[in-house]
Amino acid sequence: MENPFIRNRTSYIPTTAIAQEIDKTVEYYSNQRKPFERKWYDNNYFDDGYHFRYVSRTTGKIIDIGERGSLNLPQRAIPKASRQIRGIANLLVGLEPAPVVYPEKVTKATMTDAQQYQMALEASKMVAKQSGVWLEEEWKNQHLKEKLIHMVVLAAKHGVSFMQVWPDAVEEKIKTQVFDAFDIYLMGNLTSIYDSPSITKAFPQLISVIKANENFDPMQLERISPDNKYASSEIKQAYMQSRFGSGMEADAAATLILKESFIKEYLNDDNWQEVVSKTDDTDILTGKSKGDMVMRHVFSAGGIWLKDEYVDLPDYPFADFRFEPGAVYQKPIIENFIPANKSLDILVDRLEKWSNSMVTGHWLVPKGQDVEITNIPGGQKLSYTGTPPIQGQMANVPAGIFNLMSFLEKTIEEQGASTSALGQIPDGVRSGKAIESVKSTEYTNLKIAADQFKETVRTISEKMLDIAGNHFVTPQTVYLLEGDKPTYFDIIGQRGIKIRQEAGIDIPEGVVPIKGDYQVDINIESGLGYTMEGKKESLKEIVDFFIPLMERGLITQDAMMVLSRQLLDTYQFGATQEFMDALEQGPQTAPLNDEQIMQIKVGVLEALQDAGYVGPEEENRQIQTTKIGVAEAINDLQGNSTPAQGNVEPQL
Repeated sequence: MENPFIRNRTSYIPTTAIAQEIDKTVEYYSNQRKPFERKWYDNNYFDDGYHFRYVSRTTGKIIDIGERGSLNLPQRAIPKASRQIRGIANLLVGLEPAPVVYPEKVTKATMTDAQQYQMALEASKMVAKQSGVWLEEEWKNQHLKEKLIHMVVLAAKHGVSFMQVWPDAVEEKIKTQVFDAFDIYLMGNLTSIYDSPSITKAFPQLISVIKANENFDPMQLERISPDNKYASSEIKQAYMQSRFGSGMEADAAATLILKESFIKEYLNDDNWQEVVSKTDDTDILTGKSKGDMVMRHVFSAGGIWLKDEYVDLPDYPFADFRFEPGAVYQKPIIENFIPANKSLDILVDRLEKWSNSMVTGHWLVPKGQDVEITNIPGGQKLSYTGTPPIQGQMANVPAGIFNLMSFLEKTIEEQGASTSALGQIPDGVRSGKAIESVKSTEYTNLKIAADQFKETVRTISEKMLDIAGNHFVTPQTVYLLEGDKPTYFDIIGQRGIKIRQEAGIDIPEGVVPIKGDYQVDINIESGLGYTMEGKKESLKEIVDFFIPLMERGLITQDAMMVLSRQLLDTYQFGATQEFMDALEQGPQTAPLNDEQIMQIKVGVLEALQDAGYVGPEEENRQIQTTKIGVAEAINDLQGNSTPAQGNVEPQL
């Protein structure tokens, strides 16, 4: 089946026919990924603990070998794969990625003097820092850490996962939501989701919510009816039905698959006016010319269009995560564990059956004789006639079985994280340095996945900045806690500043402009160590190294104060701020009592006497000085300009 969005340019498709074209495109994408969907289905059940459940390729029915009652077939599942993929998720999210905004470029040639250039440079750095602070706070508000964990686990089972980042234009807020590979339709053979001609999200929505949406056409809303499906994909629908029942039938819980499509179109003579008439954004064509891309945004449900508009987006409002670069649809990491896990399941199940049969024992009885075994508190009572029965020798499990199980476990661990991530610290490894070395090895093995994770975080951050720059018209206050001291500042989108300037509205002083073209990088906060003990040891070594430098005056006490605060925070010292305030105020002692004050006075007097500043000698010196001063004063009164010489007794 050919993709209609590739065959024809959607600029020629009218609104009345756009819903049918979207359904055709979704069907095309669905046929392209159907082999992957079956694997995703099996992987979901494998992660749920149903290691022997799959969809028959011939009948399309669900077959679960583990539910059969035969003793020769496996029934137990060892969930090592589930623990492995979550151990990898723990390692990746444990990197603590933090978005950092770079300052805007300041051109020295446009400045009148060096002082103006320095001021502009400092202002640019401050705006970038405050923009980064807003971005970090927005990450917390969106609970993105938990959503990233969800993305990693979904990608481990399906090969790719998605997060949509979109604006709430009314409330001027950012919204985010995670979707699995079943819910997003695009060309999966491409290496980037942004190269796909269109992306469609198909997700169940309460029909009451759909009809309450004021942005949808009221006449079209009258035509829709619920379908009560869990997903648009037949395979995911089968999985969800087996997990959660046949569906929701109550009117209050009626749902309908709502499709939201983003289609890339390119400006030409025929659609230029069409774009202008189908948008509320007056700046959507600013700076654009024929051949430039515009984004067509369509909502549809059940083959009925609900909204058809054009939006000002630089690209699709989605970010994807994959463990490896390459095609969007790729082999999920959990599939590396499945064969070895199934073999391990079979061996463990056979050992369990052997244990259940051999522990009870067996007896050899001559044919034709009667033997009765009775269990009593002290053991077993055997009643027999004729030859006594002989207890059979229990067979031992061959050592090769255990060697094979050990080999399978190592094979499973080679496919992903191991050792410390799974609580398996090697024997003899107890010190923080040794554990740090083990952790470093694990992160080295996950270098490709870690780089992919950083790229996903950077993409999400850039989309959040773009939304804030284009949709935040009203100043919003950001609350920041620095060293237990709260600070506040306001942010506003660059477009909001432009609108206020055109309307003649004053812009609040000190407001921070947010722009969508800020350059973002992702810092990984694991420099001190991968574990808490490792961070403590590393920071203590740094403090010990800088103390001699401070004593020599090579670094300031302020730098040591920063290190001290970091040390206390790392060691989780509760009253960090109070302790640092006491250090900044200097040493304080308790009031001295009378005896201590007297001792200090006596000590000071003795020191002055030893120095000759008190006692008879000092008194004679003061008398002679007074005499000379009086004699000079008398001579001045008598007009005698000759200064008095020697010890002259004044005539009184």
